[in-house]
Amino acid sequence: MRNIYLIARREFLSYVATWGFWLSLASVPLFMAVGFGFLAFLENSQPTRHYVLVDESGGDLERAILNGISAQPAALREEVLEQASELITLPPQAQQMLESSLGSMFADDGYERVNPGSTDLESLRPYLTGEANIETPAGPQPLFAAIYLRGSVDDGIEIEYWSANVTDDGLKGLIERALAAHMRSTRLLEEGVSSEVLAAADALRPVVRELNPEREGGSAEITLADRLPVIVGLAVGFVLWIIIFSVVNMLLTAMIEEKGNKVLEMMLASTRHHEILVGKLLGVAAVSATLLLFWTFLGSSGPLLISQFIPSADVPVNDITSAVLDPALLLPALGYFIIGYLMYGAIFLAIGSLCETLQDAQTLMSPLMLVMMAPMLIMMVAADAPDSAVVSIASWVPVWTPFIMLARLPHDPPMIELIGTTAVMLVTAVVVIWGSGVLFRMGSLNQANQETIKGWFSFGKKS
Repeated sequence: MRNIYLIARREFLSYVATWGFWLSLASVPLFMAVGFGFLAFLENSQPTRHYVLVDESGGDLERAILNGISAQPAALREEVLEQASELITLPPQAQQMLESSLGSMFADDGYERVNPGSTDLESLRPYLTGEANIETPAGPQPLFAAIYLRGSVDDGIEIEYWSANVTDDGLKGLIERALAAHMRSTRLLEEGVSSEVLAAADALRPVVRELNPEREGGSAEITLADRLPVIVGLAVGFVLWIIIFSVVNMLLTAMIEEKGNKVLEMMLASTRHHEILVGKLLGVAAVSATLLLFWTFLGSSGPLLISQFIPSADVPVNDITSAVLDPALLLPALGYFIIGYLMYGAIFLAIGSLCETLQDAQTLMSPLMLVMMAPMLIMMVAADAPDSAVVSIASWVPVWTPFIMLARLPHDPPMIELIGTTAVMLVTAVVVIWGSGVLFRMGSLNQANQETIKGWFSFGKKS
């Protein structure tokens, strides 16, 4: 036991006793904040797109587009306000501030119409291809698009959209939606529907109440507190995958370095191979526990910090904290982490003992990396369809169970699946750890290498 403790302590201190480890931990929330700020900066720094609009039908379509484009930001603002009110309850003053900021945000859609004088296509082609710049109030600017409108509501409307930019469909979408709304309203007016009735119909919105059939009375309405466990379950599953993936790579890299530097040989002179295996697993497990504690603290204290620095936002701190620290999620997460870490850690240690360099390990790691990436994709499916047959079947794959079942736990999967998947995972973990121990012994004693593993999958070849 003393040898195991010494090896575990050595592994733990080799990571946490460095400035780089703590700086990387501290940089996580910083980079997250910078990342969100950078995305907002990119969104606000988009250049203004100048376009020419030519209505060959007499002007009705032009007026419809301009009116429709001016009305769409208001509709978007109302939609964002509705979604925000479902997540966070804001006081009246903060509600007004949000409406004002959204109004200024959506007032500028990034597109500005210009009048070049001559509107035929051949005259505009040099501006559209970038050979020349068109005069605007802000000075010479490139011409983003030229739009020609033809036809009528009765005969059909045709839009010719000329632009060298084949990826930005924002302006085209604005025009299509504006003309579609104009065509609908015009047809209804022709059928005798008054404009007042049309305006009233457009303003109609249903009142939606989401209710849980498992509850009765006033408590049946679904709130943010009901959605939080699902969100937290998915987040914990992703964090668990990231941590396990990170620490097992630490094990692999350290194992290859120690074998190449003959450190492993010196350890084997005074320690048994299984003590080295267990000590390394325990030492890096302690590093993983440090990461888990950090993420748990960040998830539970983050909402409290937001509420302190932004008091106008009524952040549901208690609901978020209780969802993050819910024993029904934390205890299974801890168990799944231990089993998943032991399985993958033992496998990566065995691979490291068989290889002399990282290049040698890549050929053995490639299929394993595909196996590890699969649960990330399946968890995305579980976010929308936790009862999907694909998700249920994937839960029974032992190396995927720790991640997928965390995403399914808030949806109360059948007890037979909880017990069955856990039993299969435990049995598989025992077999994997035992087999990895055998490989680790053979690799550390130079009785096997990566070619030995490749040979197991070479059928029909003569040695």
